[in-house]
Amino acid sequence: MSQHTAPAPLSAPARYVLWGLGLLFLLRVALLFSTYTNLYPDEAQYWLWSRQLDFGYYSKPPMIAWLIHLSTLGSDAEPFVRLFAPFLHLGAALCLWGAGQRLFNEATGLCAAIIYSLMPGVVLSSAVISTDAPLMFFLSATLYFYSVFLTTNAEKARLKAALGMGLAFGAAFLSKYACLYFLIGAAAHAVLVPSVRRSWNLRSLALFAGAFVVLMSPNLYWNATHGFQTVSHTADNANWHWGKLFNPTSLLKFWRDQLGVFGPVPVVLMLLGIAGLVRPRAGLLHREADAAQRSALIGLACLTLPPLIFVSVQALLSRANANWAASAYVPASLLVAAFVVTGFSVAIRSHRLWRPALGVGLAIQVAIMAIFMLGAVSETLTHTLGLGNTVKRARGWDTLTHAVIAKAQTEVRPTAIAVDNRNVYNALAYYGRDWFTANPDVPLKAWVREAHPKSQAETETPLTADTGQNVLIVSYVDGFIPDIRRDFAATGPGESLKIALDHKRTRDFTLFRAYGFQRAPRDPRTGHPLGSSLEAPDDDQ
Repeated sequence: MSQHTAPAPLSAPARYVLWGLGLLFLLRVALLFSTYTNLYPDEAQYWLWSRQLDFGYYSKPPMIAWLIHLSTLGSDAEPFVRLFAPFLHLGAALCLWGAGQRLFNEATGLCAAIIYSLMPGVVLSSAVISTDAPLMFFLSATLYFYSVFLTTNAEKARLKAALGMGLAFGAAFLSKYACLYFLIGAAAHAVLVPSVRRSWNLRSLALFAGAFVVLMSPNLYWNATHGFQTVSHTADNANWHWGKLFNPTSLLKFWRDQLGVFGPVPVVLMLLGIAGLVRPRAGLLHREADAAQRSALIGLACLTLPPLIFVSVQALLSRANANWAASAYVPASLLVAAFVVTGFSVAIRSHRLWRPALGVGLAIQVAIMAIFMLGAVSETLTHTLGLGNTVKRARGWDTLTHAVIAKAQTEVRPTAIAVDNRNVYNALAYYGRDWFTANPDVPLKAWVREAHPKSQAETETPLTADTGQNVLIVSYVDGFIPDIRRDFAATGPGESLKIALDHKRTRDFTLFRAYGFQRAPRDPRTGHPLGSSLEAPDDDQ
């Protein structure tokens, strides 16, 4: 009869951290049900995808749609669309806790969970549903299995860890392609550390790669049968223009934004610690660390740097959104925790400014979280705290939808409602879902400006002659109106519609009727309507 050893009880610090994570999780769930904000258009788009399950979608892999499908089985209300976000980030924190405990010690794991949970980017990401939440959870799970793989000597356990790593990484791939930076980091770790290289053998590589390929292959098949839409969209996001491939201001903006994603003090500690790894003689790191811990530090740095380096180059060449390097901050949370707990030299950790600096860093993270949560539940506090610009993208979409539907019902019934912006399409689709279901003879359509579609709405629900006899046009881009009018035999006068977002901001639209859709020729070189000189602007949500 086999003997089973009872699991060791949690230490007092571990219990406190676990209670703290649980309380933070409950607060985040409560926030979903008490916020006054709308879904922002990308969230509405993911909900729209979730109505029809598939192995891929125009601009993202399928995981986000699958999760929303599950969370909205009982209700399509905003809190349920977003419900998985706090669960995923709690799971990520727990995975980092486990990875830190295996690679270093309990204190490092606890510190990593705290750093991750209080990261400003995670504070925001826990209140919305985006591809970053599943990406960071499954990357954290991948990192946990990687830590098991590196710290076990038993071949069977190592093979199980390789299998788990492949499955978790495959799920990360189905969440967001930015997970692929992990492969670069893991390869660099194996190159730099011989003991890591020796840990891999043909069987473990086969299990990892096989599990990964099994999970990723349906999405690759979907892409292959859909003209590699998602891959093309990802490439389009790079937005490279020859002759404009040097933008230092964009690079500086990207790194300024990273202070708001990871937090100012964690960013400084991360860069300081990595500098210590690159230049051991600088005396920044503790010299008595054993080989296993030094290998772990090198590995975490290898996993952290690729997203930051590649996205920095992208920012210099064109532009980069703040969250494009989000995958860096899963390993970075554990890396900074390791530096703080044991990694930095005694001289640094005993300096009189060390504890105050950590205290200030923690206070900043907590303050950002508190301000965000308070602002998200009170319009008055949003205004008082100066957060109007931050939440504007998640306001006014329900009001717009009601106004458009009212307009459609007050005149001759249109054969379609057509929009010239993907964000407007997504918002109308979500907030008008009941009306469009009850009125299938008035479908929501996307006017396609260019020669080829640039969004899933333009691909799947374009305005055509069949639905274009008497169209209610909702235009968000004034410069597109002449192009829209050229696509119709006749059009009516425009009517201005201003949607208030707060006491000083509005979102402005032009509504008009258009009759007899006859798509005008497009320029074969630019794809734009003939006679148009206006470049399509970046979406302003």
